[in-house]
Amino acid sequence: MPWYEKLWDTPDVAHDNPKDQHFHASLILGFADQSARAAFFESPEVKSLSDPLASFASAVHAYDVSAALTYVKDGRILPHYEE
Repeated sequence: MPWYEKLWDTPDVAHDNPKDQHFHASLILGFADQSARAAFFESPEVKSLSDPLASFASAVHAYDVSAALTYVKDGRILPHYEE
């Protein structure tokens, strides 16, 4: 991932790691409704991941999203986003 100034705007996070140790990832989860989301996050399997995840992730963010738009599909930039 190329250098992006906003990525450096993270308190108490070092960004000067060697290139072979730069990792950026995103995981997007979608749920049919709030009860399905609650059931997922309250499950024992997911709860058991919380402590180990802290060794690998510097931050976790959650947002309510009304639509997910696709701008790249099969490795190609689309002329217009898809819903």
